[in-house]
Amino acid sequence: MIGRFSHVGVYHELMQSRDFLKVCAGATLALVGFLISKWKPEMMMFSQVLILLSVAINGFPVIIGAVQGLLEKRVNVDELLSIAIIACLIGGEFLTAAVVSCIMVMGALIEEATAESARRSIQALVRVSPKTALVIREKEECRIPVEDVRPNDILLVRPGDQIPVDGRVTEGLSSIDESAITGEAIPVEKKPGDMVFAGTLNHNGVLRMCAEKVGTDTTLGQVIQLVSAAEAHKPKTVALIDRFAKWFTPLILGCALIAWLVTGDVSRAVTVLIVGCPCALVLAVPTATVATIGRAARAGILVKGGHHIETVALADTIFFDKTGTLTEGNPTVEAIVTEADVSGSDLLRQAASLECNATHPLARAVMNAARYANIPVDAARNLFMDIGLGVRGQVDGGMMEIGSVYLHGGMTAVPDTLRPQLMAAKERGATPLMVYRDTRPLGFLSISDKVRAGVDTIVQRLRNLGIREIGILSGDHEQSVSRVGGKAGIEVLLSGLKPDDKLRLIRERQAEPSKVIFVGDGINDAPALAASDVGIAMGGRGTEVALETADIALMSDHIGKLPFLIRLGRRMLLIIKINIAFGLIFNFIAVVAGASGVINPIMGAVVHNVGSVLVVLSSASMAFFPEQEKGLPSAK
Repeated sequence: MIGRFSHVGVYHELMQSRDFLKVCAGATLALVGFLISKWKPEMMMFSQVLILLSVAINGFPVIIGAVQGLLEKRVNVDELLSIAIIACLIGGEFLTAAVVSCIMVMGALIEEATAESARRSIQALVRVSPKTALVIREKEECRIPVEDVRPNDILLVRPGDQIPVDGRVTEGLSSIDESAITGEAIPVEKKPGDMVFAGTLNHNGVLRMCAEKVGTDTTLGQVIQLVSAAEAHKPKTVALIDRFAKWFTPLILGCALIAWLVTGDVSRAVTVLIVGCPCALVLAVPTATVATIGRAARAGILVKGGHHIETVALADTIFFDKTGTLTEGNPTVEAIVTEADVSGSDLLRQAASLECNATHPLARAVMNAARYANIPVDAARNLFMDIGLGVRGQVDGGMMEIGSVYLHGGMTAVPDTLRPQLMAAKERGATPLMVYRDTRPLGFLSISDKVRAGVDTIVQRLRNLGIREIGILSGDHEQSVSRVGGKAGIEVLLSGLKPDDKLRLIRERQAEPSKVIFVGDGINDAPALAASDVGIAMGGRGTEVALETADIALMSDHIGKLPFLIRLGRRMLLIIKINIAFGLIFNFIAVVAGASGVINPIMGAVVHNVGSVLVVLSSASMAFFPEQEKGLPSAK
């Protein structure tokens, strides 16, 4: 019973009336029994019955929990307390058993109430979930429960309303506060065609939107599930506690037995059993983990488990993808170059037919260019994606392909009529997308993207945090990678890489050994994200893929959160170490004090709970960890 509060992921309503009233009822019975024994000695039998009822209410559930733990072969802190209660009863110390039971159970409730501050980020996410939606059906507005909204429903969102589901704006302009999802306080301008997310706040415009994802499929629903599930994945540090727990209970039993044999005082042995319960130690890791995951979620960083934050804290190597990670992810088609017998509009139409169902930033650039040129697009048939190289499918009865020049022999296969302009585009740092029909090059689209503002500052902060190697792993050509690397201040630049090349390089670094973080867009970088020690995806674009493939997702779509994440992970490890050291020292001093008779069983119960609450408060301090280092401006 007491031990259940040490497990992460337990979400009971705190201070439930039933639990609280049970503790109060037991405490009242013990108090009344004590007063009767003092004022009415002739009613001693009745007073003892009241005290035993108190033990039954508060102590018996603890004993039941201990027995269940033994039957399930689980080490639980309830065993020591149960033995102490039983020893008091056998020794006739009924009042001591009742008081200790009341204090320990009440202390467990207080610990849970204190620990809940570490979980408030999840409760905050639940609170921002809208309850109703204004749906337009048969040209009439009707407000319905949000769970009744279906995909393709048309919704009306007024100023001051929360977006009820994930969807796409069909009409209207407005500023949207997306801080509940991304952690960014600055509102984002939304226009027709833009995605909006459930739980975000519409500021100043009237929007019509088409619902795409509802219920738990929304980004907010996935965030809540992800943050909740993350608590089940403990840091590796918890293995130390698990090993410790296996021999700690026998050790305390041995200490209690020695105290009894040496002093002949049963109450000293009982005190040792009570203060020896390692609650403070058991709470050291999970409470810090919960608080850290909650703090990261508030900053728009979704973590799939505490062990990933631990690995981030220990990492010494970071590799970045280029497009959509170090660049803004809003590339544009700056030029269309074709063979003499191919028109630019026809090349763009065929390219858009291949890219219309893709989600990579380069694909969006192609689609935007076709949309601005008013070119009709029909989706290609039999589409197949060759990850890291390109896409192929049937268009106008032929096999079309779009992607890297390495799809068919590299630069040597590019016609002389296209090669000079292709080289010029590369020298400008643009990315060329070659278009082929039946393996014949028809031309290319020159696409450029801007480097994110402040990337050089972020890279320098990462170096200041002790990151030994920072590099770019990209499938793009050398000039484009060099341009981005130069502006970002990154010297390790590896270009023209296929997905298996990225895997090989990551594994080479891991074999050194190094702890490697890979940061990508979560779409084309799934193999690298999976192979690295920690894969971090840009979650704002391709959110669903990011949540599924990466260990961590940056919902703000900006690497400016990385220095904060590393500092947060290191602070978590520090807090865990402090908690463990405190728990060990506290238990040792309390056991010595109990064995020497400095404290009695009732005082021991109070001391025990004070230690547990102090550990929880130490962990809860993670909720206030600052996002910006003192004296440093924001890198956004």
